[in-house]
Amino acid sequence: MEVLVLYESRRGYTLTVARAIRDDLRGRGHAAAAAALRSVDAGTLAAADAFVVGTWTAGKIVAGVGPPPEAFDGVAALPPFEDRPAAVFCTYDVAPKRTLEQLADALVGRGARVSVGERFRGGMLRTKRASLAKVPGFVDAALASFDAADASAAG
Repeated sequence: MEVLVLYESRRGYTLTVARAIRDDLRGRGHAAAAAALRSVDAGTLAAADAFVVGTWTAGKIVAGVGPPPEAFDGVAALPPFEDRPAAVFCTYDVAPKRTLEQLADALVGRGARVSVGERFRGGMLRTKRASLAKVPGFVDAALASFDAADASAAG
């Protein structure tokens, strides 16, 4: 399976998580690439069987919390996903609120089937390490959902 990991990063932690997901997928024998959400080309998108899309969380703890405008702009600029499966993730420092749901809704609006999401907390180094330890479980869930999507499309 060829999986494209797309990310919108501001300070680098979302990129770190995206690369960890890509590397975990490769370690399991899948073709995987990571690319910035706003710079991926149509050919790269067309070659992917499934997607993982991640963003950092914008906002002021209680106000305006969600994906940044750049993430929405990046998703809106993508060609239609044509009913291909996707998983979402977000990085955050304090509280992600509905960031995952809003990102998933934007992808569904572009034709993706989103069924898995995960939150990765940034902040202090030990918090980041503990959060990155969740990557294999997230990849397990994403691959299971991708396989289920393939099975339902075939049957």
